[in-house]
Amino acid sequence: MRSHATAVTGLLALVVSGLSCHAGDLLNGTTTGNPPVAARQLKFTTQPGSVAAGAPVSTVRVSALDSSGALAPAYSGSITVSLGSNPSSGTLTGTLSETAVNGVATFADLRIDKSGTGYTLRAVASGLSDAASQAFDVTSTPPPPPPPATQLRFTVQPPQSTLAGQTMTALSVSALDASGAVVTTFSAAITVAIGTNPSGGTLSGTQTVSAANGVATFATLSIDKAGSGYTLQATSSGLTSTTSTTFNITAAPPPPPPPATQLRFTVQPASTQAGQTITPPVQVSALDANGTLVASFTGAITVAIGTNPASGTLSGTKTITATNGVATFANLSINNAGTGYTLQATSSGLTSATSAAFNITAPPPPPPPPATELRFTVQPTSSQAGQTIAPPVQVSALDASGTLVTTFTGAITVAIGTNPAAGTLSGTLTVNAANGVATFSNLSINNAGTGYTLLATSSGLTSATSSAFNVTAPPPPPATQLRFTVQPTNTLPATTITPAVEVTALDAQGNPVSGFTGTITIAIGHDASLLGNAVLSGTLSVTAVNGVALFSDLSIDQAGVGYTLRATATGLTSAESTPFNIGTP
Repeated sequence: MRSHATAVTGLLALVVSGLSCHAGDLLNGTTTGNPPVAARQLKFTTQPGSVAAGAPVSTVRVSALDSSGALAPAYSGSITVSLGSNPSSGTLTGTLSETAVNGVATFADLRIDKSGTGYTLRAVASGLSDAASQAFDVTSTPPPPPPPATQLRFTVQPPQSTLAGQTMTALSVSALDASGAVVTTFSAAITVAIGTNPSGGTLSGTQTVSAANGVATFATLSIDKAGSGYTLQATSSGLTSTTSTTFNITAAPPPPPPPATQLRFTVQPASTQAGQTITPPVQVSALDANGTLVASFTGAITVAIGTNPASGTLSGTKTITATNGVATFANLSINNAGTGYTLQATSSGLTSATSAAFNITAPPPPPPPPATELRFTVQPTSSQAGQTIAPPVQVSALDASGTLVTTFTGAITVAIGTNPAAGTLSGTLTVNAANGVATFSNLSINNAGTGYTLLATSSGLTSATSSAFNVTAPPPPPATQLRFTVQPTNTLPATTITPAVEVTALDAQGNPVSGFTGTITIAIGHDASLLGNAVLSGTLSVTAVNGVALFSDLSIDQAGVGYTLRATATGLTSAESTPFNIGTP
């Protein structure tokens, strides 16, 4: 019981110390945002309790305090503990030096090896007054286990007010037994969440913390939306939950916008005709040092000609009061044509700006006379039937004086005029003129004939007839392969094979090529004789006539079943005959 009471006494001392610090801040009109107060002294804020020899001493906490006795949370130095009173010459083991966190050093694994009455601990740290703990006993038998935790309680409440998005000062939730005492052996996870949520805020930071000596400290919590009357709820498995006192989240005032320091053309002047209004309207914006628009700027901005290549005069409203940081010049014009004009914008106290270069052009010349007639300016040339007429046929739109009208973009259509062979014109027959010229790049006529003409027409224009041209028949396709068109038949040894063997030259589609006049040679393909030494006699190389080679005197000297003949010709795929037999007499 002495250990439990001592631990409770130490924890209450720490809470009272923290509350005193907070109350002192409120009385002084300060907040947690003030500069930290320097630590001056040490204090055991969680005292050691009686323990069995060799067993862990209940967690001990030593806090760094300022000169007023309030916790100095900014202190993060090393604090060391040792035995003060040592009635039985015991030895203190465990981690004897700990770095303070938020001004508190926690010693969780201290042990003393010999029993005795009236032990004390001494705490020291560089530059701070040392501290002695209360006396405690080390017994030869362990003390009874503490009662279990049954409930949670906020032992350090959320601060009364915090800015939205700003980290709250650390708050603590303790696990208590049924009598309300802190259960220092409790180390399970404790979770906090928003309870009352007046503004739909979101809680950020580490929301689940494992308790240390029965206490979970939440040091990184924040809520993103302002609202009055928030609460937090703390839960842990198997324990009665708890709700914090109410607190407020306030909106941070927005920082004032930085002042305007410079001008910039945000809509540049565009090239236009002399004397015409520059469109779209020129805009000049007032920007801060980072180049951001300063919407609060309402000063006067003036524009004038900067670079003036043609001694022009700027007309229109040249001084405008900015609205939302922008001055719009809607009626500017320059009277003289020139290349490379710029405008300069100025306003009192701001860095001036120069626009991008732009041109002022002379008024356009009067429109050209309209197109009245067509003319073939690239005539159709002779070509093969089905082949594209090249170069592409061109038809131009001309005015009454015979000059090309480059503005004409109407549709021009061509068709066969004179048609000596009932041909059909294929390709794109209607083309829109570009710069007054229609180009027909894929015309063809399917039938050979002499004296074709084309006729060009366009709505409202005089038509034109091309010069005459011819369409020639395409050359036959070349021979690519051979084929036995009269196969060898069965016969006797040394007897002429009849009817005469015939080999024909064919094109790639398998059609006879009557124009082929090359030499075709024939030889035994498969030799079916007993010894494989049969001899083919007769005229073995024949010049094709109309694409056909006739072999009328062939014979084989030895009997055999399954002979074949092979026909070859230079550049053509060879052919193999069907099998035939040379029988015995």
